[in-house]
Amino acid sequence: MNPDPIVRTRALKPEDGFPFRHPLNPNSEAQFFRLSRPAGLQRAHVNTLRVPPGKEAFMLHRHSVQEEWSYIVEGEGTAQIGEEKIEVGAGDFIAFPLNGKAHTIVNTGTRDLVYLTGGEDTPYDIGHFPSIGKMAVFKPDGIELIDEGNAKTYSFQQWIAGDLK
Repeated sequence: MNPDPIVRTRALKPEDGFPFRHPLNPNSEAQFFRLSRPAGLQRAHVNTLRVPPGKEAFMLHRHSVQEEWSYIVEGEGTAQIGEEKIEVGAGDFIAFPLNGKAHTIVNTGTRDLVYLTGGEDTPYDIGHFPSIGKMAVFKPDGIELIDEGNAKTYSFQQWIAGDLK
C-alpha cells in the first residue's frame, strides 16, 4: 500500500507524535511529529517540533555528514549559532551546513515554538556536542557516544603505516 503523500498537519493530535527529550540535555522537551516518513519519503527527513516556553528540542550540536535546516512556523525563540544568539520568529529559515557552527534553538517566547526541521537522511552521521565534549556516531545498529577528551587523532600517514600507538 502506498502512503498518502499529504500529511494534514493542522489535523495532527498529540498522539500522532511522540514526546521527545534529548538524552544529553536536561532542558530538552518537545512534541515530535514525523512528516516525511508517513508521506513516503525515504531520502530526506522532515519533522514538526512543538517546544514549550523555556525549553529546546535538542542541544548545541553540529553534523559532519548531514545538512540540516529549520523553518519557524509560529512562536519566538533564540537560535544559537556558534557563539552568536539570534532572535528568530515565524517565517525565518535557518540553514546548518556540514561542519558548520554548532547550533540549537531555544524557545524564549511565552507560547509554544513550532518549527519544521529536516535534512538529509543517511545511514551514518556524526554529531558533535561541544558544550559537553562528546561526539556521537549514528549507525544503523545504534549510536556510539565518544568522549572527545579521550579520543586520539591519527594522521593519514600513521593510519596507512599502522602506527596507531
